[in-house]
Amino acid sequence: MKPVTSLFLNFCLVCSLLAQRSTLKADYFNGVNFDEKVTSRTEYNIDKEWNDVPPVPGIDPHHCSIRWTGQLVAPATGTYAFSARVDDGIRVWVGGVQVIDNWRLNDVGHSVGRVKMKAGTSYDLKVEYFNALVEGEITLLWQLPDAEEFAVVERKYFEEKPKPAPAPVKPATNPVATKPELRPTSKPPNPPAKVQPSATKPVILPKDTLEKYIPKNVLFEQGKPVMLDTSKPDLDKLAGFLLRNASYQLKIEGHTDIIGDAEMNKTLSEERAQVVADYLATQGVGQERLTAKGYGSSRPLVKGNSKKGYPENRRVAFIVFTK
Repeated sequence: MKPVTSLFLNFCLVCSLLAQRSTLKADYFNGVNFDEKVTSRTEYNIDKEWNDVPPVPGIDPHHCSIRWTGQLVAPATGTYAFSARVDDGIRVWVGGVQVIDNWRLNDVGHSVGRVKMKAGTSYDLKVEYFNALVEGEITLLWQLPDAEEFAVVERKYFEEKPKPAPAPVKPATNPVATKPELRPTSKPPNPPAKVQPSATKPVILPKDTLEKYIPKNVLFEQGKPVMLDTSKPDLDKLAGFLLRNASYQLKIEGHTDIIGDAEMNKTLSEERAQVVADYLATQGVGQERLTAKGYGSSRPLVKGNSKKGYPENRRVAFIVFTK
């Protein structure tokens, strides 16, 4: 029989090895679109909340982004539901499948996505997060097959991705037996074309910018695409902001409530969005930077009783982006 001390040391060694494997790589950035990398470190879960004190030194706690990568081991076979408590935006991939895509401002929002997993199998995990307003919060949750409630994904299910084995070294060939290099007689093929970035990239604006320059709404005469003069000062501020930031594009979305004919509502929302675009153009904003789109009643902010108008749904929304 081994001495007790030896057994204890072996047990500690096993625990240490398991702890080393149950990790995630966390990359921290300043800026909400992974703009300026600050640091990388090893972490054991995704469960954070902060206000003025940053989660790591050197980053802006109110204007930052984080990316976690690693391996997630499934304890059982079946369909898993993934969710998160998050303030603000989150994206999650499991085994290359995107299960959550909620890349916008949220006040402790919840998103749910599902994916099938096999017991004992390791899956590539990537979680991306940004915070753009005041406090930050992110907790990764999952619901195991046959479980009734969501739970925090515990450390023991994360596994550090093993490093690939080095490629075997080929033995050196006899230089005497090597054939002389043949020079090409024709021009080399053209280099492959560069992959173009995605067409648009949302701009996450700080809260003070949103409140100062982005109108909360634009008012019109009832049932008509005639903008009230009271909305022009707010649009003038927006025009000035766009003129000072020439790389920004603007999408203007018109929305209505569900009362009335759906097609007429859609037409009205399109006309109102275009009126706003035309006004901004008169203030010097190039038409090529403006996109007007009407959605009618298809994208309500408030759902419920179909007989109620819900005035919150009658609105003009603004989305700032870059190409």
